[in-house]
Amino acid sequence: MKPIGIDELKKMQIEILNETVTFCEKNGIRYFLAYGTLLGAVRHKGYIPWDDDIDIHMPRPDYEKFVELYNKEQNDKYAIVTHEQNRKYHVPFAKIYRRGTIVDEFFYKPSVFGAYVDIFPLDGIKSKWQAWLCGQCIRFMYIKTQRLCDRQTAARKARLLITKLILLPFSPHMILSTIRKVATMHDFEKCERTCSFGSRTALREILPSEVFKEHATAVFEGTEYRIPKGYDKYLSSKYGNYMELPPEEKRVSTHDSQAYWI
Repeated sequence: MKPIGIDELKKMQIEILNETVTFCEKNGIRYFLAYGTLLGAVRHKGYIPWDDDIDIHMPRPDYEKFVELYNKEQNDKYAIVTHEQNRKYHVPFAKIYRRGTIVDEFFYKPSVFGAYVDIFPLDGIKSKWQAWLCGQCIRFMYIKTQRLCDRQTAARKARLLITKLILLPFSPHMILSTIRKVATMHDFEKCERTCSFGSRTALREILPSEVFKEHATAVFEGTEYRIPKGYDKYLSSKYGNYMELPPEEKRVSTHDSQAYWI
């Protein structure tokens, strides 16, 4: 396999983002730049210099429509993966990825996707216990799929092994089904608050639905994309004083993976 360098990877991610946006606009699907991608667009007009991925949000009705329609596309270059269509995929949100590539996540089981863009659904929420339960389930999911490796300390390996044994009765499918059931309890369109239940930090991501009712635009790597009109409230809730750069020691990628051509 041939490693994909960071510059080539970012170029590929932009191409995937543009493919996704074109499909959304063609089919009347709402989307918004999310997380560090949104922060990058607002603060840097592109990637945060130490970031290396792209995230977008879609309200649940649009997310479901996107997955259904994209699965029907005969696309030789890109594909979408969800747990519903591939039981070896162990996260509660979709990825659209480049065919002919694979991503090796050093701490987790072999992946079933290549260089990708993450698509996080937004759901309605009426109580914090929903976010708490989903956040716990996602943590359990990452523990179950994490593998022991030389980069971990002996203490870390021991804790991981003990937790894996405790979680043994719960299958990945059972955990992911629980997340989906809890996340979709309430209609996004009828709730005053929304949450991205696909995140491990779901409790910190409960926002007024009006944040996403309309969109604005922002430039990311030379192209305008949709962002939530309430982006200031979104970013302040997630990052605090988001226009201030973090200390230099924290300017590092949180991802530990390598993409390859296959």
